[in-house]
Amino acid sequence: MSNRISRRHWLAVFLAGSTAPVWALNATAKPAADGPPAAPVEPVADNYFGTEVVDPYRWMEARPRSERWDVWLKGQGDYARRQLDRLPPRASMLRRIEHYTSDLDQLAMATPAGGKLFLLMRPAGANSIQLFVRDTPDSPRRLLLDPSAGAAAGAPTRALDWHIPSPTGRHVAYGLSEGGSERSTLYICDVANGKSTEITRVISRGAGWSADGSGFFSYRLRADAVPGAPDFGMGGACWLHRLGTDPSSDQKVFSSGEGPDFETMEDDAPFVDGAPGSSWVLGRHLLNGNDLAQLYIARADDLLAGRPQWRKLAGRSAGVQMALLHGDSVYILAHGRSDKGEVVKVDAASGDFNSGKVVLPASAQVIDFMAAARDGVYVHDITEGLGGLRRIDYQDRVERVQLSRTGAVWSIATAVDEDGAWFHMDELTWPAESFHVDAARLAARQVVLVRAPSFKTNDFVTTRLHAPARDGASIALEILHRKSTRLNGRNPLLLIAYGAYGTIMDPGFQPAKLAFLDAGGVLVYAHVRGGGEQGEDWHRAGMKATKPNSWRDVIDSAEHLVKLRWTGKGHMALWGTSAGGIVAGRAITERPELFSAVIGEVGVFNTLRFELTSNGPGNDAEFGTVKKEDEFKALLAMDSYHAVRDGVRYPAALIITGANDLRVEPWVPGKFAARLQAASTSGKQVLLRVDYDAGHFSNSRKAANALSADILSFVLAHTI
Repeated sequence: MSNRISRRHWLAVFLAGSTAPVWALNATAKPAADGPPAAPVEPVADNYFGTEVVDPYRWMEARPRSERWDVWLKGQGDYARRQLDRLPPRASMLRRIEHYTSDLDQLAMATPAGGKLFLLMRPAGANSIQLFVRDTPDSPRRLLLDPSAGAAAGAPTRALDWHIPSPTGRHVAYGLSEGGSERSTLYICDVANGKSTEITRVISRGAGWSADGSGFFSYRLRADAVPGAPDFGMGGACWLHRLGTDPSSDQKVFSSGEGPDFETMEDDAPFVDGAPGSSWVLGRHLLNGNDLAQLYIARADDLLAGRPQWRKLAGRSAGVQMALLHGDSVYILAHGRSDKGEVVKVDAASGDFNSGKVVLPASAQVIDFMAAARDGVYVHDITEGLGGLRRIDYQDRVERVQLSRTGAVWSIATAVDEDGAWFHMDELTWPAESFHVDAARLAARQVVLVRAPSFKTNDFVTTRLHAPARDGASIALEILHRKSTRLNGRNPLLLIAYGAYGTIMDPGFQPAKLAFLDAGGVLVYAHVRGGGEQGEDWHRAGMKATKPNSWRDVIDSAEHLVKLRWTGKGHMALWGTSAGGIVAGRAITERPELFSAVIGEVGVFNTLRFELTSNGPGNDAEFGTVKKEDEFKALLAMDSYHAVRDGVRYPAALIITGANDLRVEPWVPGKFAARLQAASTSGKQVLLRVDYDAGHFSNSRKAANALSADILSFVLAHTI
């Protein structure tokens, strides 16, 4: 869940080859004569600190999954598919989405290693994300990994979950999974010949390479870990595989709970990584698989010999976001002492976070990321959603990199034996462009890594403004629309929000959504509390007991947009994904009349029970636990499922789940959909869309485009 992600009567069709909408009076979706299968009501009452909470659909949580759950879920999915296919705008919407996505090389990452440049991208027309390599940054690319190659017809879609090139550029470690499960099998690819070797089928995630590239560290779950069980992510360890050796001889090097002064964590993912030119390794204990909670250091030789002497560099109170090695120094990016973040340089041999030197103090910019190159550490910062770069050289001087454009900066990548940094920039209205920093001039120059799309985006524009929250806070809004949009109070508008984990929602260029703008729609991104757009204080103002600020920021943003006549009553939809399901679900249960439709994509709608899922342990730091009375009250307040009331006219709802989702298991959205279907008296559609070849994310361009077409046509049909 944690880790990055808008007039009048609605169209029935698009003009072929044109971006102008054709309006139709009969585009409104009507409930079908048949209905979705009803969910049996079998109430279970729980008592939390004297408060009784009744759960009518607890049976859906059964493990292993029950046959009646599978039958009900399939019936819901089949019904939703029929209704979505009947939406008048869907076919034309899908055509326009294909127009924007089929002609676009979508570059995700450019990583330098050993003089080579590795490109993670989906080429125009390709269905899956692939990995390419340029043997020099200027040479032609060649295909290295295509997860769909060799797959049998009808087989589950395979996805490249992660990849890490070795420092020498001779090998790439990567994880491959099926059906969106994110249950990665670890492989190592020989870059020279493209051949891959399977290392382990135990569910793995990449950690890093040894300094000389002779071995790879990977975090692996227990061999007996059962998907769906609350302890699924517990008890894992970091292992070292040495190239050319039998995987059965792999060495466990860092375990859950290991290290002096370890602060107990219910969910603990231990990772190890090194860096070329450094005789040290870092041991990182991650919370919920993503957030660095405790940081240790040891000599690399001792670790490889099986006798590491771990020393603690930082505990949970430091608020460490990331750490990296350069020689005998450790650079730590942390938010514990400063709202916007600071970078602290620590002596690897004897220092710790508290004794380290602040080399980049906190300022007005939110410090988000850093990467070490030969000439210094490059730091990404954000101001009002726009990105910048600074360099801390190894004499601790800080200088700003000159950028030729204004927009989002992302995917910063470096190599410690090369000067400069690679990165990408885009904006809501223009596709990604690639850049490399000239270290001598400290200026970014554009580098053409992929071809430009044939379509133009000149007709689209971004308007930025702030909405006032009821308590005086200021909520940043990014509004994507056509230049011809009029503030007439009738524009169909899709409001998108997340607001959790301190994540900075940096939407960037999303070509599929341009089809919605072609239809006259308006897209709005609301940077609500709980996110990290304005620093750690902004995050803390939307978690646990302060979580209501997150969905009330959404409500206040929606009312402000109505006041400014960007839209009006009956024309607004709300979209929340994953942890963003909290703000979407609670906004429509608190103010159902404000929205005409809601999209709940793999959403966390049942927070009272979420800690009992595979991905639940560890989220107590963000949302709370029912084991503590004050946090139980916070969880109940943010629980959308329990906030649904009988006899209320709720908006149309498209609830989405992936059958193989381990982050937000299908019963979580399923219970919310069932409750809305039983309680709402508006007569509007409540659909539960099920993708049996997906988990938390779509695995292919075809699947992603189909999902976008379903969402955007559903919004169109319910906001005329």
